[in-house]
Amino acid sequence: CRTDICFIAKMILPSTEEDPENMEGRKVCMVLARPHTGRWHQIRQHLASGTIGHAIIGDATHGRSRTNRIWKKNRHLIKERVCLHLLRVQLPATEYTPDGIDVTCPLPPDLLKILDEMPDLLDQARP
Repeated sequence: CRTDICFIAKMILPSTEEDPENMEGRKVCMVLARPHTGRWHQIRQHLASGTIGHAIIGDATHGRSRTNRIWKKNRHLIKERVCLHLLRVQLPATEYTPDGIDVTCPLPPDLLKILDEMPDLLDQARP
């Protein structure tokens, strides 16, 4: 399986009053991942792997439980939410779809709310 991964923005979030020295859950990145072969869940596996070591927030299978708890408590992450979004799917033309398929999906409100609290991250991510 092959996935192209590009880190397009990163930042360290401010500490909480409860534990100002704790870095758990404060390092965040915005990633562009493009799977070419394999399965869709491979993005989660590749990012959480020992090679990259950057689990997706909210991922109960491949992520970090403590980080997920911190995000649910302090950063408005809703239960059962993985911070992974399929923005666009493009499929080539076939005899059944002569023009191919190109579908886009805007970010949902809950992810927009999380990102609104990180304007510096969004500024970095913009081309």
